[in-house]
Amino acid sequence: MRKLLSGVIPLIAVFYLSCTPPTLLKPGKLEYSELEAWPAAYKGNFEKLKSLHGQARISVESPEGAMSFDINVIYVAPDTLFMSAEGPFGIDLGKIFMGKNRFIIYNQFNNQFFSGELDEDYYNTFLQTDLSLKQIKNAFLGYVPLPDNLKLVDQQHGIFAALVGDKKWRITVDRKSGTLQSLEISQNNRIILKEELQEYRSIDGIIFPKFIRLTVPDKKEMVAIFYKNFKINEKVNKDLYHIEIGPKTKQLIINR
Repeated sequence: MRKLLSGVIPLIAVFYLSCTPPTLLKPGKLEYSELEAWPAAYKGNFEKLKSLHGQARISVESPEGAMSFDINVIYVAPDTLFMSAEGPFGIDLGKIFMGKNRFIIYNQFNNQFFSGELDEDYYNTFLQTDLSLKQIKNAFLGYVPLPDNLKLVDQQHGIFAALVGDKKWRITVDRKSGTLQSLEISQNNRIILKEELQEYRSIDGIIFPKFIRLTVPDKKEMVAIFYKNFKINEKVNKDLYHIEIGPKTKQLIINR
């Protein structure tokens, strides 16, 4: 499946979007009354995010190879995420559309697409990694969905923890800024996923990280996202985040 995904958008890593000058943003700080109230404040901050439009640099590493490319990102609440890459002269190379439950990956250069359910583990992995599209979606939104049973376990160091099935969650919060710094998920005393979020900025009372990195230590896989610029809660033209599938477009069928 990894080979199929990396073949669907084969030229993204070669061409880059034109870059616009970065917008000067204030450092991010999340306000809350006491550390125990941080989870509610964190969720409330994300709920204020109604739209996002930006350009990001993404790097993907795995034992099968490494690539980096620029990508245009659009999010419209409550659950639409659209990503696209362009080559020279505005040629569309690849697009990914993720809704609440389904996704479409479209290679306009080769006029091919395939789609599926975000919860389907078999074919929703991202490029050459075992990271799911749902994990990537949340990463692009700079957000970690918190378990309902999350508890403060270390006041001094801002550590929260939860048990989700047979996996242990450990979240570290910067006490000065109230920003989520890292998530570690462990199973059988081994870290199976680590996520880091850094360089938070504030726009109209919403804090958002410019840098997000996901790591799967056992499999030596990594996806890093760096936002060069972004706008928050500005109106987004619907024509910018849709995929048109023509009658001659070939649908790829995935055999298990």
